[in-house]
Amino acid sequence: MDTHLGSVPVVSVLLPVYNAGRYLRTTLDSVLAQTFTDFEVIAIDDGSTDDSPAILSAYRDPRIRVVKHPHNRGLIATLNEGIELARGRYIARMDSDDVMHPDRLAKQVKALEEDTGSAVLATFVRTVNADGDVVGEWDVDRATANEASIRAMLPRTNCIAHPSVMVRRSALGDLRYDPRQPGHEDWDLWLRMLARGLRIAKLAEPLLDYRIHTESIMGAQKRSMPLERRLLVARHRFLTGALLRAEWNMVHMNVLYAQVRSLARHLRINALPALARNLHRCLTYSPIGILREQYGLRRTERTWRGRTAIFIPYLHTGGAEQVHADIAAAVRDASPLVVVNGFSTDRRFAPIIGAHATVLELPRSLNHPFWKHRTLKRLAALINAQHTPTLLGALSGSFFELLPFLHQEVPAYYLQHAFKFQPEGNVQHRNWLRYFNRITGYLFISSRSRDEFARFLHANHVPQGAAAKLHFISNAVTRFGTMQQHEQLGLIWVGRDAPEKRLPLFLALADRLERALPGAFRFTIIGPERSETPAIVRSMGLLQDGDRVAEIMAAHDVLVLTSDREGFPMVIMEAMAQGLVIASTPVGDVPLRIGPAEAVITSTTEADGVLEELTAAILALHRDRTRLQGMKAAALAKAKAEFAPEEFGAAYRALLIRP
Repeated sequence: MDTHLGSVPVVSVLLPVYNAGRYLRTTLDSVLAQTFTDFEVIAIDDGSTDDSPAILSAYRDPRIRVVKHPHNRGLIATLNEGIELARGRYIARMDSDDVMHPDRLAKQVKALEEDTGSAVLATFVRTVNADGDVVGEWDVDRATANEASIRAMLPRTNCIAHPSVMVRRSALGDLRYDPRQPGHEDWDLWLRMLARGLRIAKLAEPLLDYRIHTESIMGAQKRSMPLERRLLVARHRFLTGALLRAEWNMVHMNVLYAQVRSLARHLRINALPALARNLHRCLTYSPIGILREQYGLRRTERTWRGRTAIFIPYLHTGGAEQVHADIAAAVRDASPLVVVNGFSTDRRFAPIIGAHATVLELPRSLNHPFWKHRTLKRLAALINAQHTPTLLGALSGSFFELLPFLHQEVPAYYLQHAFKFQPEGNVQHRNWLRYFNRITGYLFISSRSRDEFARFLHANHVPQGAAAKLHFISNAVTRFGTMQQHEQLGLIWVGRDAPEKRLPLFLALADRLERALPGAFRFTIIGPERSETPAIVRSMGLLQDGDRVAEIMAAHDVLVLTSDREGFPMVIMEAMAQGLVIASTPVGDVPLRIGPAEAVITSTTEADGVLEELTAAILALHRDRTRLQGMKAAALAKAKAEFAPEEFGAAYRALLIRP
């Protein structure tokens, strides 16, 4: 069917546009390529600040009607305006980043012409990522392929992809999108249509590519509030509106039933645990401790005049804490402020970091339900007030919570020590994706972790080009020793007593070696104090003095790393700098950055396999002292060549000190 200028089109394609320049041409081209041609496109530019207005202006097809607004009013206002402007007897929805299949309009018009009783006709959709790769299908399409399944599903969740619908203009009447329902305005409209007895149908055929990515309007709205909470809010407003209008039928009863079930589940899984957690904090956090923290914050507000703020969780013993101390030292001339949001088991790094930075410990204030918000706002105001400030976060949720209060021009970097992509996991990181566009760069101490994070981003529909935000910066060591030779071979384990470190595995290794060759080995632990430590193992406890740690390491021959999860541990670098052979599990970057010349790396992280392989390898080193000394020399040489601090300091200074 051909379009005649001045005639009333059959279909009005409603296309809201806001900062969609990257995808807009592809979207418009897919509409103009439709086999059904009797349509108009109502493209409403809602205050875009990118090149979207220029792209719209470049299209000369008379079927495209462009409406421009100088300021962003929001999606719902745009949709309602489009309904008023639409001339066609059918209104086809379309998002400015999606792609119509060539026969979408033809098949929907044909179906609505044949089925005059349907008010809304949706289609199946394919989901694509930012680069246009097909990644799946709309998750409830196959479960809702007919009118009965749609009516059954809609009270519980939205089973219709909004950009795929075609609505009969006459069926809308006075119905419009509700401005009180942002993020679920479409679902609310379908419920109100069902409540009026209108039919909603679906074509069991994919006719639209629905693009999922971090920059989408709908994606931003959905990430700002979890699905379950959005559904609870939407149902509440739908039911409240029905009561006020004195409307009630079986649709409302089904929605009420779904609301009761969801509310019970939400209370059991989310609300009650959060309430218990917050109540526990209210009862156990010392009021004096909070006041002391607030006094420290006030004093910092009066005195700190720096350029770099660093958010970290702890000051206790650990490889991550050593990295944080090295970063503070690298940018010390920027007078860094280090904000600590967790309770440290010890405070070994407090004086070390304090020698280079202002340390502000706020574990109560940044976690207490009544103090968190105001504390974050005060910290943001303090950072915003500085001259060319920058922000770095590491292992800190408070870093992400601070971002909404921070000026947009303040660069924000996040240091990710270790990361492993888990398709069904990474829940916290998926929640933090809402801030991805705000973060200037992600920093990794492990190239494998960086690659895993890139996989995670791709799986969550972040454009592949976003990998340019991921930077690898190797850690460094500052203390180098000389290679030593010992008659009794010494094994040392260094770390905290965390489950992933698997200290019991080292103790089991010590027991096996002692039974194999009594008195041939020395075993030492630096870190945790354990009452069940065997007599053959010397426990040095937590050591505050880095020089003393280096001295003890140098008196040994092999560092044993038994972890089942790491990035590239600082302790490996520190041990190699003292001329120690590394005996490690194949975690993180360990197999990538060290090899058989200076290390023994097991083929598995499974405990029994690790124990067998390390026992055999260390007994072999005991028998072949020439090989042992050669490996120690190779470890020291590699450390001097690759772990020197100059490049580390220069990399962080370039990021965290703005001109």
